[in-house]
Amino acid sequence: MVRKSSIKNTIADIIELFLIGTTVFILVYILVGQFLEVSGSSMYPYLHDREQIIAEKLSIKFDPVKRGEVIIFWHPKTKSDLLVKRVIGLPGEIIKIQNGFVFINGKKLEEPYLSEAVVTRATDFLTEGQEHKIAEDYYIVMGDNRSESTDSRYWGPIQKETIIGRALLVFYPFENIRLLNGGK
Repeated sequence: MVRKSSIKNTIADIIELFLIGTTVFILVYILVGQFLEVSGSSMYPYLHDREQIIAEKLSIKFDPVKRGEVIIFWHPKTKSDLLVKRVIGLPGEIIKIQNGFVFINGKKLEEPYLSEAVVTRATDFLTEGQEHKIAEDYYIVMGDNRSESTDSRYWGPIQKETIIGRALLVFYPFENIRLLNGGK
């Protein structure tokens, strides 16, 4: 025979565990990480369309953004869409696009993450041969698949405050699981 108090205690324990688990999940989601789905091919081959990634949100508050990192940020025009791009230019630097390449402070930027066939075309904001000084607390970001990427070349630099985190991990599809940004 099972006592009613034993059943009540078991139900109370289950509810308590559920509430604790939900609270921990919400705190982790808000403060530490966020699940996102890649949409489109602007970061190909580094990220593929429909891959599921985790954005790590904590270190961005303590560790400055570095060139070459893949970050997640709010779209600078719509403010309602999250985008994923690579950091190319840092605050205070002078950036220029010329003859299909990016130049930072007068030196050609080495971009080993790009396919050899990738050419960086100047566009609306970053016009061919025109130098642009990046303001403090702003960054220039671009997709790795430059011909398929709408990025800072079109809408300008992004503000530091719009960055929500760094790309940390691809977790789906399972055959593509891997750390991103060197596992930072």
